[in-house]
Amino acid sequence: MTVKGFFRTALITFTLFSLILSGCMLSTSRISIHDRFLVSEENIITDMVTGLQWIVGPNRDLDWYEARIWVASLGGNWRLPYHYELEELYDANITTLTWGPFDNTGWLVWSVDFTRRNMSHRFSFSPYDVYQGARGAESGERGFAVLSPPGYWINAQRTFRSLNLCGFPLFRLYSG
Repeated sequence: MTVKGFFRTALITFTLFSLILSGCMLSTSRISIHDRFLVSEENIITDMVTGLQWIVGPNRDLDWYEARIWVASLGGNWRLPYHYELEELYDANITTLTWGPFDNTGWLVWSVDFTRRNMSHRFSFSPYDVYQGARGAESGERGFAVLSPPGYWINAQRTFRSLNLCGFPLFRLYSG
């Protein structure tokens, strides 16, 4: 190989490596809330990054059972979110300070956590509070419903596995 060929190969390799690395450094949390979440006329919120669709529940305190009953009343494949899906919303800057399209007056949202015996979990969207868990009734508990697009689990596994290699916070999909 000539010196010119060596430098050309090195330049191409460096350029490709730089492009791959810069792609891994892009963060989904840098996308503005208004660009990431699209709200339909029916008030269904679509996350343009994950493909998940969301409905914000009644703006009143709900216990675990009331949240489940409300979601079941929606029909179809709507369900309570998994705790890692709410973490992804929080990572996208959805908090009590910036609810965006998820606007409500609560601060805790019910979710499902398969690592808990009763599967109930409350996720805190307050940036000033580290409380997350399931205890007795408190004020500020709300319910969100989520709908997964067809093939979500298989596509999410591939996507999240790839993004995890780049250091994205989406690794929580696999944590229990």
